Amino acid sequence: MLITRDILNKALEDKVPLFHDGDYIDDDVLYDLFCAPAKMQILPNGKKGRVAFISKENRNILCAELMRHISKKPQERFDKIYYKLKCQSCGNDFAVHITKNQIINRMFKIKDSVKPIYGSPTDDKYYATYHAHYISFRQLYNIKFGGADNIYVCDSCIDKFISDSNREAFEILERNDKFEWFLSNESANDWRRLLFYKVPDCVGTKINTINGDSWTDDKYNEWQKDQERKREEERNHQRKLEEIRRQQKQDEEAERERTRKANELFLARHQLNTPTQRYINKFCNKDSDIDITDKEIQREALSPEEVNYEAIQKHNSKLYREYLQSPLWKIISSKVKWNANHRCEKCGSTKNLVTHHTSYEFKGVEFLAFHTLQCLCSKCHEKEHDTQIDSVK
Repeated sequence: MLITRDILNKALEDKVPLFHDGDYIDDDVLYDLFCAPAKMQILPNGKKGRVAFISKENRNILCAELMRHISKKPQERFDKIYYKLKCQSCGNDFAVHITKNQIINRMFKIKDSVKPIYGSPTDDKYYATYHAHYISFRQLYNIKFGGADNIYVCDSCIDKFISDSNREAFEILERNDKFEWFLSNESANDWRRLLFYKVPDCVGTKINTINGDSWTDDKYNEWQKDQERKREEERNHQRKLEEIRRQQKQDEEAERERTRKANELFLARHQLNTPTQRYINKFCNKDSDIDITDKEIQREALSPEEVNYEAIQKHNSKLYREYLQSPLWKIISSKVKWNANHRCEKCGSTKNLVTHHTSYEFKGVEFLAFHTLQCLCSKCHEKEHDTQIDSVK
């Protein structure tokens, strides 16, 4: 059945299915289904707005009797209606199919559905690029007649066109004198001249052919050698520049390293002479040989002047085991025991007394916070640490 615009409008008015498998549509129906612009209507809110020329709801009704079926061929996944095209080679009509899904979603375009022009990229018959024995339909048609975007040709004409055109093309491409033919007047109005490509913007002549052959004259060969010589000179120049930059970078890195070492040496020498470093060397070194019973020594250890307490704490915390053997800790420990009258602050024992930290906030500089230390006997000390472990658990 051929569906015209009158039949389409009647079906839309009556809200009844229209399309059946195997139906044909004319140009007007093709336009209404896929090309007609949206129309202005009064919307439910009272305002004007654009709506689809044929709504999706109406398209579902029109396609209601198209029965979907499954096939192993993707192009036959839906039942189809058809649109006729005229072959511009032989003049006969041939059909392209339109699926239910394309009608409902307004997705159909002729150029996407005609294989001779827009075949699948994997379809060698229509899209293959040139290789040893083949030139594609698109290449040949564009060479012989220009752009092929609106040319519709049936399958049999395509086969004949490709066969005849390839035969004509290879009559030239396989000739031994093809380049002489290209340069002669004989080729002036022959479509096969476009199977050759002359390289522009070069001295001399270089000609390529569509099958990959090329021809160059002596002038071009000399120019090519000269270009290669210039490129080699430029590469050598760049290599020299890179070598200079690399050497400069190495010299800069060496100079930075010398400066860094000189700065480190200066800082090290300077730090050795600071009050803080002198204090650390005298009181925080386990090998320091000073009299910790001397009152003046004790005063200097417990009340240092112009020192950096953070630096002292950092040093003693880092080397804590050595710090516990240093003169400073021994002076602090003896001060804690003396303050406790040499008795355990828990049980009052006078035996095996040790100094216990109640807090490690001032570890390494306990002389700033004697309240964080206690005098305990070894038994109470062990109990105190066991209690702390249990509280952590």
